[in-house]
Amino acid sequence: MSLKYKDLVNKSDDEIIKLYDETALHTSVGLNYFTAELERRSNDKKDKVMIKCTKQITIMTFVMTIATLVNVYIAIIK
Repeated sequence: MSLKYKDLVNKSDDEIIKLYDETALHTSVGLNYFTAELERRSNDKKDKVMIKCTKQITIMTFVMTIATLVNVYIAIIK
């Protein structure tokens, strides 16, 4: 069974999981199934690291901006 793209996009996550589980009972998988899952998990881990790095860079940028403003203020006063 295959769905039209429009129908697939309009389904909720729970509906897609239910369809997946029903189809999995009658399907045999190849190695790509497992490698795709490993790749997805790897991408999830990388995404989490990137989000963490982005937050840290944002904080460092904010601190550097404040430090720069303080330096400019001190330079103008003196």
